[in-house]
Amino acid sequence: MKKLFMLFLILHGAVFVLAQQANMSLQDKLQTLLEQVFEKNENTDVEQLLQDLIDLNENPIHVDNAVVNDFSSLFILSPLQVEALLNYRDQYGPILTAYELVAIDGFNANLAELASYFLDFGVDFSPVIRRRTKQELLMRGTRLVEHQAGFKTRKFEGSPNKLYLRYRLNSNHVQLGFTGEKDAGESFFSRSNPNGFDYNSGFLRFEFGRKQSSLVVGDYVVQWGQGLTMWQGFEMGKSTDVDQISRFNQGIRPYSSTEENSYMRGVAGDLQFGKFHFQPLLSYKKFDANTDSIEDRKVFTSFQTSGLHRTDSEIEDKNSVYALVGGAHITYKPGRLEIGVSGVHTKYQFPLERADALYNQFLYEGKQITNVGLDYRYSLNRLYLFGEMASSFRGVAALNGFIFQPVGQVSFSGLYRNISKKYNSSAAAAFTENSRVNDEEGLFLGLRVLPASKLSLNAYADFFQYKWIKYTTAFPGKGHEFMLRADYTIARNWQLYARCFYESKPLKVSSAVVRYNEQQIRRGVRLQLSGDLSSCFSIRTRVEHSYYEHDHHAEGFMVSQDLGYHGKNERSGFWFRVAYFDTDDYDSRIYAYENDLLFQFSIPAFYGEGVRSYVNGKVKICEKIECWFKCSRTWFLGVTSLGSGDTAIDGSTRTEVKLQLRFRI
Repeated sequence: MKKLFMLFLILHGAVFVLAQQANMSLQDKLQTLLEQVFEKNENTDVEQLLQDLIDLNENPIHVDNAVVNDFSSLFILSPLQVEALLNYRDQYGPILTAYELVAIDGFNANLAELASYFLDFGVDFSPVIRRRTKQELLMRGTRLVEHQAGFKTRKFEGSPNKLYLRYRLNSNHVQLGFTGEKDAGESFFSRSNPNGFDYNSGFLRFEFGRKQSSLVVGDYVVQWGQGLTMWQGFEMGKSTDVDQISRFNQGIRPYSSTEENSYMRGVAGDLQFGKFHFQPLLSYKKFDANTDSIEDRKVFTSFQTSGLHRTDSEIEDKNSVYALVGGAHITYKPGRLEIGVSGVHTKYQFPLERADALYNQFLYEGKQITNVGLDYRYSLNRLYLFGEMASSFRGVAALNGFIFQPVGQVSFSGLYRNISKKYNSSAAAAFTENSRVNDEEGLFLGLRVLPASKLSLNAYADFFQYKWIKYTTAFPGKGHEFMLRADYTIARNWQLYARCFYESKPLKVSSAVVRYNEQQIRRGVRLQLSGDLSSCFSIRTRVEHSYYEHDHHAEGFMVSQDLGYHGKNERSGFWFRVAYFDTDDYDSRIYAYENDLLFQFSIPAFYGEGVRSYVNGKVKICEKIECWFKCSRTWFLGVTSLGSGDTAIDGSTRTEVKLQLRFRI
């Protein structure tokens, strides 16, 4: 009865307003897009992706003279959709408006509207454009209002403030960037950080040869093939958009995110020679690790990936080991076929020696590792093939897939991966169920159907198995996962979508005398209605239920109501949410995307019982200055404390405030 009452209370104002229509802002479009992508990839580097998408919105792709590689950073379009767009342009001439995209095979009204934020239409009479020099300075501050135990006991070295600074310069042939960040609890211009931020990152990029070649000095990410050999930054995996299973080979790209582990530091090139593309790199970078001495030999036993340096032990692990990495990728593209060969060698300062456990038996140990790979992409009419084969000289890995679009309203996708338990890589991130690219065989099958102009259906099935023991399993095991999503456009700016999800995979159960695998079952159902109340106001209403079954049974429920305001001149915008959640425990938690500051992404997990509310917005002070803010609070019911250890809070509320200023000239 309580759930029904809360549902009525939150939804009562949302059921009578299916009338007026207006355009949603880019921020709202990105919210819908990113939530679809990160429902199964919540730990990937979202900040870098957001920066790329916003930069692409401010410097859109000129459709009139674009080629396939120009769309590599626009992951919302599949390779077949890009090819269909270019074929349509070549056949019918310049695409003058976004409305024409609806006539292209594989596009509908929603995809056409979303793509229009990143495309520039019309005839380009000037193939060579001199880019005006642009500069951007962004400053951000975040603070948790309640005091955590680590600050009360002075175990944390610094203040509760989280600080961020970003500077970017873009000119015709030069790009420069700097990023600095201090997490809550880290020192700033004192103690272990006497010179300022705890984390500092920067790059300098030069373009030459009619911008077909470039050189990066400083921090950068590497994205080759399908990720078996090397892939850093944003990675596409399973999502509700089942056509997005293939990755574009984006190569070497400057890095400006705050994820402190998955990037290179040194020098790298991106060189074009006719049909050949050559990308060499050399990197020397320190990273966080647990170090130890074994028989007078210094080793490191594990990687530390939190990026936090607040306590004595965390500071001791900071930059404790360096890695020297060298490698290259060469691509040959004679026509519809693209073939790439990659090789990378990693050498650590000290040997890696893992804990003596069965699940570590086939994982890499030692001081150096070498990987080589062969990747390909081939398109023919309505069929697109892609894949990569790789070797670490102890084990092999293979990933092959296809996207087939027999008619414009139907597409099939499939991906088979077979990764040996002896295969290891220092920087791989491929399409896998497991976070580690090691010991997995799986088959993914996807179907996308547009049965009517206002309806789209996406469904996938994924079957996978492990041939050796994982950290979370007692024995090898098998699993499977199913998803169905239906999107329906009720009116021009009113959308309804439903999503059903089912997953079964092995998870160990431990008792006093035995450990064994038992299938962990997760199910979820979500229903969402969104639309415009007027030219300025929009709403989003969601109801979600989760189900968990393993060594115990648990369920969860959440209902949320969002209200957005978008100024007609785009000088201001505000978003407000109130949500009620009630889950039996952490296993039945529910994830829900939240609007956040520019370049930030928030998808917190809700568990227990409580109410969540936040207000988030932006004000354009003048043409060159924007101010963003967010204030959020969660009231947990039936508890007297939150968290544990150094992050414990006395009380039942958690409140966070954020403020950000953006200057552009």
